Amino acid sequence: MLTAGVAVDKATLDFDRIFSYAVPDIFAPELKIGSIVIVPFGRGDKLRIGIVLSIEEKEDIRKLKCIADIKNEDNTITPYALSLIKHLKETTFCTWYEAVKTVIPYGALYKIENGFLSKQLVRHLKTFYTANTDFDQNLLKTAKQKAVYDFLLTGWYDVNQITISTQTTKAVLDNLEKAGAVITKQQDRHTSAYSHIEKSREDVTLSDQQQKVYNDILNINDGKTHLLHGVTSSGKSMVFIKLIQNTLKNGGSAMVLVPEISLTPQMIRLLKEYFGDTVSVIHSRLSHTERLLQYNRALNGQSRVVVGTRSAVFTPLENLQLIIVDEEHEKSFKSESAPRYSAIRVAQYIARQTGAKLVLASATPSIESFYLANNGYYHLHSMPHRYRGMPLPQVEIIDMSMQAMAGDTGPVSKVVLRYLAENIANEKQSIILINRRGYQTVGVCKECRHTIKCDDCSVNLVKHKKQNKLMCHYCGKTYPVIETCPECGGEISYSGFGTQHIEEYIQQAIPTARILRMDADSTNQADSHEEMLEAFGKKEYDILIGTQMVAKGLDFEDVNMVCVLGIDSMLNHPGYNSNEQAFNLITQVIGRAGRHSRGAKAVIQTYDSYNPVINLAAKQDYAAFYNSEIAYRKLNTYPPFCTMVTVAFTHTSEATAAKDSRAFLNIIKKEVENHNIPLVVLGPVPFDVAMVSKTYRWRLSIKCRNNPAFRQFLNKSIEIYLKDKENKSSVYVNINPLQE
Repeated sequence: MLTAGVAVDKATLDFDRIFSYAVPDIFAPELKIGSIVIVPFGRGDKLRIGIVLSIEEKEDIRKLKCIADIKNEDNTITPYALSLIKHLKETTFCTWYEAVKTVIPYGALYKIENGFLSKQLVRHLKTFYTANTDFDQNLLKTAKQKAVYDFLLTGWYDVNQITISTQTTKAVLDNLEKAGAVITKQQDRHTSAYSHIEKSREDVTLSDQQQKVYNDILNINDGKTHLLHGVTSSGKSMVFIKLIQNTLKNGGSAMVLVPEISLTPQMIRLLKEYFGDTVSVIHSRLSHTERLLQYNRALNGQSRVVVGTRSAVFTPLENLQLIIVDEEHEKSFKSESAPRYSAIRVAQYIARQTGAKLVLASATPSIESFYLANNGYYHLHSMPHRYRGMPLPQVEIIDMSMQAMAGDTGPVSKVVLRYLAENIANEKQSIILINRRGYQTVGVCKECRHTIKCDDCSVNLVKHKKQNKLMCHYCGKTYPVIETCPECGGEISYSGFGTQHIEEYIQQAIPTARILRMDADSTNQADSHEEMLEAFGKKEYDILIGTQMVAKGLDFEDVNMVCVLGIDSMLNHPGYNSNEQAFNLITQVIGRAGRHSRGAKAVIQTYDSYNPVINLAAKQDYAAFYNSEIAYRKLNTYPPFCTMVTVAFTHTSEATAAKDSRAFLNIIKKEVENHNIPLVVLGPVPFDVAMVSKTYRWRLSIKCRNNPAFRQFLNKSIEIYLKDKENKSSVYVNINPLQE
């Protein structure tokens, strides 16, 4: 009889495997790899959703439970998607179903209702209109009807396009439809934010340094990863365009990965202007429906270029020949929720499977990537000069300790305020980076020094003035602003500064300034990134204030000044890669200024003006920083000289999480003798943020070589841990986490 191997939702690690189920005859004709099913699971036979990953014939099915319901999408799991699912399962220590939901977009779009599968996916359709050329135009009754009819003779349009272009209302269109003067059709609604961008460019003129890099990448075909190290504004994007043009000319398709949604609008605009409707967009702000539509466009061959954030790496492009990862150093390419994958590592796996060229690009390559390039594992390509010979901005470091001694105690120095005002007077624009959102970042009692923290997380609450709330930036819980200490009744003093405070401070100092704030609070609406950046590009604002999202990839003609605030907190973070992250951020934001004109200025405010990281970033001296950082990492055996693996234990009781992490350490000590695995174990210790959402977190940090033998050893250790009923904490594994 036919049986199905099913990945079941909500299966814990100790129960996670491909479960065999008998397939009733009524479902057999529908069964495919990728079918979504309902299955009875566990001792109580609770109904759960699953996805079929294998099909086979078995004679003895007496002990097997039966599939209860089945559904199929238009496109089920392809062999390509199945290989990615297996790869995630093997390399990220996730469950089968977690891998499935990450690789394919429809896995989470069903629910169980009355014992049957019910589709949660809502297909959004849009109506388009065109003129019926067989209609007798003499029957048109008004000038407005004639205007709409004449407009529709030129093609298919939606309601908004018609009413705006003809200055009429929908009622006119409805009357034409009733009279039979127009023809309608319905199409899937795609991402509307970029639909107005049409193909308008063909030619790409490369500089000598761009042409050399393009030729070198094109002519090397040994399967190695390419690393393009180009200073900010060296013109890496045009090399990408030329490579994509060549790929499409040869009948292939291309994928472009960018680290954040904030970077997608300008990259999408560039790609759409060159490649038109063949470009698909995938990022986390898409609805499930939109993501599925984009996935199907790629699967059906309608899309030949895909641009998107981390999850776009799983898009099944036909004849994939080129993968580009822009700003490859960015931490957002690493997922911090299950499956905890690196989009770059997945891209490397895909490149090996498909033969596609993989190009990583950055002005500040990750230390690991640059080490691999310097040692021959990657091909290194350099673009050391800005496009058209534009100089880098002149950088000034302002020592805030000295400013305070002179009576300048505000969060933005008087020097910066003067520069901002001068820039506005010269009709230029400025960008200010402050890597903290909110208004004030800490509340402390003046009497007993009690700090106002989240009830559910071990972090300070941040004051958001506009909402008049205290907010936890970990769990999202909000509280009313309190003025008296809950411990002693003393007065609460709020200090520190975030984007909201900086916006208010500058507005008060320069009342005429038109300020745009861009952070997680102001960009929570659909398409808000595109609208804000478009408005800034049109010079509707003088100053753009934002978090890290304003530091990367943005290219505005009139930005002639940038300012970095609050960088000291990043430098003081205990993580082994905190210096790298600070150097990258400073370098990247400095690179936003003076991309199209000379005389640009960059200012760094700091209380640590002699810090070597700040000074090397100010000089844009990546080579010197790399040499210092790689020596430090070699001395302390940090990546790239090892892989860092975090094994985390979470429980509502801190004592239980601590006990279970120690139990796992004992398991490792015993198992390492059996497997002869070289490693160094640190801990167990609590996380820097020990409690999140009322759950305590402890960890072991393992320095190791991440190969199949180590993964087998770790899987065995986890299996032993989970079988011991004395261990109550949930466990997960994170390879090379963002912060230790």
